Amino acid sequence: MLQLLTHGGHIAPNDLRQVAGWAAAYGLTSVEISNRQSVLLGPLEPIGKEDLNQQIQTLGLATDLTQPQAHNIVSSLPATDVFPDTPWLTAGVYLDVLAQFSTPPHLKVNLIDPAQSLVSPFTGNINFVASPEPNFWYAFLRPSGSVRRYQWPILIDSESIGAFVQVVEQHYFAHTADTGARATLDTFYRAVMADFQGRTRRVTHDLALPDAHTPVYEGFHQTRTGNYWLGLYRKNYAFPLEFIAALCDLCRDTRVGKLYLTPYKTLLIKDIREADRPAWERLLGRFGIRTNLPAWHLNWHLPNASEQAVQVRNQLLYQVDEADIRTDALSFAIDVPFSEAAASVVVHRNRDAELGLSATFDVYQRASYSATNAQYVLFAKRQPMARLGESIRQLAVAYYERLSTPDVSLPDSPSGPLAEQPKYLVHQCPNCLSRYDARYGEPHRGIAAGTAFDELATYMCEVCEQEKAGFVERWSIT
Repeated sequence: MLQLLTHGGHIAPNDLRQVAGWAAAYGLTSVEISNRQSVLLGPLEPIGKEDLNQQIQTLGLATDLTQPQAHNIVSSLPATDVFPDTPWLTAGVYLDVLAQFSTPPHLKVNLIDPAQSLVSPFTGNINFVASPEPNFWYAFLRPSGSVRRYQWPILIDSESIGAFVQVVEQHYFAHTADTGARATLDTFYRAVMADFQGRTRRVTHDLALPDAHTPVYEGFHQTRTGNYWLGLYRKNYAFPLEFIAALCDLCRDTRVGKLYLTPYKTLLIKDIREADRPAWERLLGRFGIRTNLPAWHLNWHLPNASEQAVQVRNQLLYQVDEADIRTDALSFAIDVPFSEAAASVVVHRNRDAELGLSATFDVYQRASYSATNAQYVLFAKRQPMARLGESIRQLAVAYYERLSTPDVSLPDSPSGPLAEQPKYLVHQCPNCLSRYDARYGEPHRGIAAGTAFDELATYMCEVCEQEKAGFVERWSIT
C-alpha cells in the first residue's frame, strides 16, 4: 500500500487525475481515502510501488515511501464554508499554517476548528484547536498509544505552529522512554519552552466544545452563496479509478479548483454552481454513486484498508436494520485504538481466530457522551457476531434513558436498576478503563475463565500496556 499525503486534506483535481492514471497503469482499479485524509493506493508489488512513488514525486507530492514514518496532517479545512466555523479561521489561515511544514511531521498533527463536527479534535499526538482569540490555538499533547492527553498551559500563535511541532518532536523522540524530559508534563513543558521561540499567549478561557454528533457529510447541499457542496461516500470506501478520472475532468470543466478528503473516508467537492449541478448528477448516475444514505450507514469509523472491519460493520448494519434499532446521536468505531477513536461506541474484535475459535467482540462506550471525553468503559464482553446487534440495542436503550438524567455519568445496565443487580469484583486499568473480569478470563491470551486476578503471575493491559500493579479493584454489574 502506498499512501499519498495530502497536506491537510485537500488536493488539486489535476494532480489526483494524473495519479489515478498512473495507478491504473499498475493494475489498480480503485483508491481509498484514509481516516487521516490521505489517499491509499494499493495493493502494489514492490517494484510498482517504487515506480509509482517516483512518478508522484514529479508532481511535488509526498508519500509515506519518500517520507518514512511521516503522518498526514489532519485539518478541518474541508469543513470551511460548509459547516459552522470559528469566524477568524478561514481557508487562508489553514493554508498559511500548512505552508510552514516543508516535510510531513513524524507525530500525528491535527488542526481543528472546534465549531465544526466533521473532523474530531483529539485523534492526533499534537492537537491544535482554534481558540476564541484570533490566530491563537489551544494545544493538546497525547503520547503515541496513550488515551491520556495534556493541555499545553499557553496558546500558540498560528505563525509559530510549525516551529512548535518541530521542537516538540525533537524532545519527544530524544526521550522515547517515559523518563527524563517526558517523565511529566511539567518537565517536558520546560524542556520544550527552553528551545521554542514562537509567539504565545496565556490561556484565559477553558476550551468549550459542542456535544459530539455525526454531521451530515454526504449528498448535495446548498450554501448561503447559492452554490452547492457535494459529499461522496462509498459503502466499501473504494472509489473506482475510472470514476475518479471522470470526477477530476468534471472539476476542470466546471472550474472546481480543489478536492477535499474527510476522516470519514469520503470526498467533498465545494463551489458547484447551480448551472453545473445537472452535470454532477449525470456523473453520479453514470457510475451508480448513491447519495442521501440513512444516517445509520454514515456514523462509522473504521481502520484503513480493513476488509474484515467492513464485513463486521455490514453484518451489524443488517442486524440493526432487521431489529429496527434507533441509533441517532451515537457513532461507532470497529477495531480502532481507544487513543484515536472518535466515536461514542467502540467494538473490538478479540484474538479468537488466532486460537481457531469463533470470533467474539467486546463493546465499549464512552464514559460520557462528550467530545472532550477520551475514556471508554466496557459494556459487553466476548459477544459472538450473532449477538452483537443485541448488545448495540441494549446500549442504545440505555443511552436514551440516560438523556433524561444527565447527572448520571454512565448509563444503567440495560437489564434493570443498579440496586437490583448482582455485583462482581473486577480489576480496572486506570488509563484506558478496560477491565479484567475473572468470570470470563481471557482465553485468547491463555487465561482460562475463573482465573482470579491474584493468580496471574504477570499481567499487562491489552489496550494500553499498563502493568498489573497499576490496576485497581472495582465493583461491576455487567
